[in-house]
Amino acid sequence: MVPRVNITISIKEPDLDPPSDPGGSALTTPTSPEVMEWVLPSNNDPWTSPGQLSVAVLLVFLLSTTIICSNALLLIAVYRFKRLRNPSNYFVASLASADFGIGLLLPPGLYFEFTRTHVKCILLCLLPYCLFILLCSVALLSITAVAVDRCTSLASPLRYNNIITHGSVVRYIALFWIYSFLLSSFPMLYWFSAKGASTTQNCSFTSVILWPSRMFLFCVLFVPCTLLVIGSYGYVYIVARSHARAIFSAELSFRQHPLSGPKYGRTLAGTVGLFCLLWMPFQAVAFTDSLHERTIFYLGLLAIASAATDPWMYGYRSAEFRLASLRILETIFPQLSGALHKPTVRHASLASCASHVRFGITPNHPTHTADTMCATFIEIPMLTRSIEETAVAEL
Repeated sequence: MVPRVNITISIKEPDLDPPSDPGGSALTTPTSPEVMEWVLPSNNDPWTSPGQLSVAVLLVFLLSTTIICSNALLLIAVYRFKRLRNPSNYFVASLASADFGIGLLLPPGLYFEFTRTHVKCILLCLLPYCLFILLCSVALLSITAVAVDRCTSLASPLRYNNIITHGSVVRYIALFWIYSFLLSSFPMLYWFSAKGASTTQNCSFTSVILWPSRMFLFCVLFVPCTLLVIGSYGYVYIVARSHARAIFSAELSFRQHPLSGPKYGRTLAGTVGLFCLLWMPFQAVAFTDSLHERTIFYLGLLAIASAATDPWMYGYRSAEFRLASLRILETIFPQLSGALHKPTVRHASLASCASHVRFGITPNHPTHTADTMCATFIEIPMLTRSIEETAVAEL
């Protein structure tokens, strides 16, 4: 940002004419002062230091590469393996699509951040921010849909297949994108309604995304999504705890040394905690305009880092996705086939146990049968489903 610094210098031209005599004509009037203006660079530019530039470029490069590769692999797995195209995974695919778009938009977004001081057109100022708002809105809505889907599978297990169908999920995802488009266009519409087509001397986020627009996005997007995510996973925790106690009691009846229960507490705490850690700091921008521009940039990168963790939190934690991804990697890089290890059944879900049968993989646990392992080590989303129901639902 290079703000204008106006320096006005008044120069009085010397009077070279001799003064008139007392009885003569009046004294000559001095000429009007000449006004000179310069636009000087300011030391407030957040990207003047080479070290700051290098850190920003390195972070964006690492984030963009990780986001694009991890989400692209997830999308290829859903496209290539038909058994992964179930309603629940459609929400994950929608999340991966939005995150993949964020990864593609990061490099040009960084270029815009470095060169926005030369942009005078308000449309060009607003467009990059609106695109990021669009993709981040879809990502937030998809994360919320995944949480609600897992809660629904526990709250209404018998009606789940009638509630969450292929057609309904496709309609929900279409509504997510339409709603996100409307939200992303609101800052632009509000700018033109409040200030017209006036230009701006500063293309920073807080200068063009006005405070009412930021509060509107905070109230209609972030707050509802956060409450739904926390409420859904809170309900999942309550149900998972009751299931874990029942499983532990059954193990005490049949084994002298029962196996450790599912780590549902840490799983849920990690999911909700990571969501709040990445998204909440940036929401401080909605309440104040006093943050430094470089601080806003790094808070935005922290929120965008969610696109790099989402595939691992909602995709690759499922053994089915891991198996499909390993097969894709073995196809692309045959020399890595010996180094890639297939996931075991010990920490798999019911869906994962069914996937071992469908992928033709035998669990490497000779002391326990597949049914025993599936009944003992249960992942949160599939607590109330049997292996047969899962296989039918995911084919």
